[in-house]
Amino acid sequence: MAIKIPRKVLAQIISHALEEDPDECCGFLIGKGSEVIRSCRARNVHENRVSRYSMDPVQVMEIQQEADNRNERFVAIYHSHTYTQGYPSETDINNAVDSGWTDPYYVLVSLVEKTRPVVRAYTIGDNRKVDEVVIVTDGQAYRGASS
Repeated sequence: MAIKIPRKVLAQIISHALEEDPDECCGFLIGKGSEVIRSCRARNVHENRVSRYSMDPVQVMEIQQEADNRNERFVAIYHSHTYTQGYPSETDINNAVDSGWTDPYYVLVSLVEKTRPVVRAYTIGDNRKVDEVVIVTDGQAYRGASS
């Protein structure tokens, strides 16, 4: 299983993560099937943005409406981990399952090494099982660190 994310979109979400640091950033990767066309930033409205994220629900509805109007869908939800590796936390897993959002992929940007952000993608199942997914970009497998 793989998710296709263009390099320019990877660069956009890495930039978003660095701009929001030390707070976590969040947003959606929008496209068709498992192919991302564009990213869409969302506001992190969680009271503890340094270690958690929660998207503004009104903004989520607006982004969903725009995607629907363009015959697109949420391919992935992305957010950053500013001090930990890019792997879904127990909170991330619980939030995905409890909200019913187990269809989209989850893309995480780790800023443990600020000069070498790492992007990884996962599926989170209804059973809370996490599986890493290959990121394919511009025809080749993505190796994780920004260049």
